[in-house]
Amino acid sequence: MLNGASPIPVKDRALLIAFVFLSISTMGFLQPFVPLYLQSAGLDKPQIGWVLGLGSGLGLLMQPVWGRLSDVVDSRRPFIALCALGTGAAYLSYRQASGPMMFLLVTAIGVNGTMYLNGVGGVLVGRLVSRAQGGAAYAGYRVWGSVGYILVTLVTGFLLNPSGTKLDRATMDRVFSVGPWMFMIIAVLAWFLPDPKQAAARGGPREKAPLPPNLKWFLGSYFLYVFALYGASNFLSLYMKSVGGTPIWITTMFAGGVVCEVLVMRVSGRISDNYGRRPLLALTYMLLPMRLALYVLAASPPGVVAVQILHGLNFGVMGAISIALVNDLATDATRGQAQARMAIIAGLASTVAPIVFGRVADITGLRSMFLVAAGVAVVAFLVFLFKVKETHPAGKSMAERLGNNRWSWLDTPPVGPHRDS
Repeated sequence: MLNGASPIPVKDRALLIAFVFLSISTMGFLQPFVPLYLQSAGLDKPQIGWVLGLGSGLGLLMQPVWGRLSDVVDSRRPFIALCALGTGAAYLSYRQASGPMMFLLVTAIGVNGTMYLNGVGGVLVGRLVSRAQGGAAYAGYRVWGSVGYILVTLVTGFLLNPSGTKLDRATMDRVFSVGPWMFMIIAVLAWFLPDPKQAAARGGPREKAPLPPNLKWFLGSYFLYVFALYGASNFLSLYMKSVGGTPIWITTMFAGGVVCEVLVMRVSGRISDNYGRRPLLALTYMLLPMRLALYVLAASPPGVVAVQILHGLNFGVMGAISIALVNDLATDATRGQAQARMAIIAGLASTVAPIVFGRVADITGLRSMFLVAAGVAVVAFLVFLFKVKETHPAGKSMAERLGNNRWSWLDTPPVGPHRDS
C-alpha cells in the first residue's frame, strides 16, 4: 500500500536497494576519472569546464521532459531503462571519442541519464512512504548508494594502481571499457522495480505542481550550494594529481568522503524527521565554505584526503534531506515534477559552474578557484538562513530541546513565519 499505510514488502525494498546501489555506485568511476580522462585526451582546463558544463546543460534540458512524462503515464520504469541504456552506450564510446565536440556530445547523453537515475529513486521512495517518515526512509535507501560508490571507486583505484603515477588515456581506457556496463544492468532491473499507480493517474484532471515561495528560496540557495560544491569538485581530481596524487590516492580521496557520508546519512534522515529539515541543512550550508577554503591549505595527498572527509557532512545531509524537503512540498501527483525541478536547478548549476571555475583555475590557479567557490558558498548559506522555512509537518524545535534561544536560527529564519508547507 502507498504512503506508509503498511510496510514496504521485503522484495520491493530489496529491489529499491539494488537500484539505488547500482545507480549511485556508477559515480564511483565517473566522478574521479571523467575530468582526468578529458585531460588525458588533450583538453585543457577551460575546455574541460565547457565539456562538463555544457554536457550538464544539454542533459538538463531533458529532465523536465522525463519528469512530466513519467507523471503523465504514471510510470518510471521505461524512462529508467531508456536513460540507463543511453548512458551506458555514451560512456562506452568515450574510448573512441576525440576533440571537445565529440566529448561534449557523449557527455551530454551520459549526464542526462545519470541526472534522471539519481533523482528518480527519491520519487519511487516518496510514493511508498508518508511525509513524516520521508527523511529516514529515503536516507535508508540512499546510504546503499554510498556503499556502492565506495566499493566501485576503491576497486577502480586498486585496478589502476599498478600503473603508479601513470594516468594516460590508455590506462584509463580500462575504466570506460568495464564501468559503463553497470548501466546495462540497471536497464534490466528497471522493469522489476516497485512503481505503484496513484489514484490520480486513473482518472480526473492532472494536478499541476505549484511552486511555493519557500521552495523558490530553497531552490535558489540550492543552486548556489551546488554551484560552489560541484563546480569546484569537477577539478578536484586534477588538484590531487597536481599535488602528487596517484590513482589510489585519487580514489581514496573520493571514497573517504563517501565513507563519512554513509555514517552521516544513516542518521540524518531520522534526525530530520524528529527535529525538522532546517537544522541539519543550516549546519551543512555553514560548513561548506569552510571546507572549500581548507583545500587551499592542503598541499599533499593526505591533506586533500583529510579535507575531502568533510564531504560526508555536506552530502550526507544534503543528499537525503533536500529530497525529503522537496517531497514535503509536493503531492503524490506532482512529486515527479517537483523532483525534476530540483534536478533542473542542480543541472543548471552544474552547467555554469565548471565553465566559470575552469576559467578561474586557468587564470589564477586551482587554489584560488577554491577560495572563489567558498565565497559563493557563503552567499548560499545566507540565502538559506534568512529565507528558507521549515517544511516538515512535525519538526521539533532545536531551541526548545536545547533550552537555549541562541539556537533558534537553526529552526527558523530571523523574520517571517516559522513553517511552510
